[in-house]
Amino acid sequence: MVLGEDDDGRRADRIVRKALSNASLSTIYRLFRQGNVQVESHSIKPDDRLKKGEVIKISMPEALIPAHDKKPEGAPSPSGNISSSKNGFCDLSKSETPRIIWQNRHLVAFHKPGGMLVHGGQASLNTYALGCLRDQLSPSVSFSPGPLHRLDRNTSGIVMFSKTRIGAEKFTAAIRNRQIRKFYISIAQGSISEPLLLYDIFLRDTQRHMSIVGKKGRPGSLYAVPLVKNGGYSLLLVELHTGITHQIRAQLAAHGLPLVGDSKYGGQKLSDTRSYFLHSYCLYLRDPLFGDMPSKIVDPLPGDFYTMVVALFDTSAEKLNTEILYRVEQLLEH
Repeated sequence: MVLGEDDDGRRADRIVRKALSNASLSTIYRLFRQGNVQVESHSIKPDDRLKKGEVIKISMPEALIPAHDKKPEGAPSPSGNISSSKNGFCDLSKSETPRIIWQNRHLVAFHKPGGMLVHGGQASLNTYALGCLRDQLSPSVSFSPGPLHRLDRNTSGIVMFSKTRIGAEKFTAAIRNRQIRKFYISIAQGSISEPLLLYDIFLRDTQRHMSIVGKKGRPGSLYAVPLVKNGGYSLLLVELHTGITHQIRAQLAAHGLPLVGDSKYGGQKLSDTRSYFLHSYCLYLRDPLFGDMPSKIVDPLPGDFYTMVVALFDTSAEKLNTEILYRVEQLLEH
């Protein structure tokens, strides 16, 4: 295997663990001890740092191959071809498809449609993205490009995707260090006139696949700003401070503001609507990760979301966009 740019400087054991993902750690380190991992015909150690362009050879004795990885005689080899995934997705999608909002050499921001999984299967964003980017991705033994965070299936909006190891490491570190601010737009049942700062404790109900607000668990907070209201409905700009599963849906519902159509958390469906309306609208980076990266990435509301907003709140798309951007800028000043 020829090592690529994203393998440069990595420890040999990390590269081999990635290449032999189904092998146990004891098997991998036995390969090193027995001299079965080589570069340029020389045995290497687990902590050796490898370089781009080097050729690593792994000899796997038959006795060390896991039984479930042994191919029956005459069995066909997997194609490993992702080039058809992009076309395959077009057949599976019945509405909007993903699109690239922004990209550079290391990262790409995708618009994820509501109803699409981030991971899992030929119709996922991950599969679609790999198909779109296949000509831009450098070969690597130890690094796999992919989504850097998640959105629920029926939540639309921005998902960042790594092209390189550097991009993945920098974005992941920025999330961990709270250098990225996340803004969402939602339609909630109930009417509020003033911003709300909500702080709750969440416990995951694994049987019902829900996050429950209670007295023990993980703390989570968000800030909700009313943009427009009409009778029993409010259009909210939500800044999410923590990343708990279903947090916006569960937390707003716990405070009497379930998302319209979110029956899992007590929301009532409207006629001819999808399950609920929640959109990842803006990612703001306090310090852009690369010189050619903007501080703010914005994904406008998708068409069906706009249609519902106009119907419920008697407003125009132009007026709505102006109000959302104004409120985002207000929050960014604090």
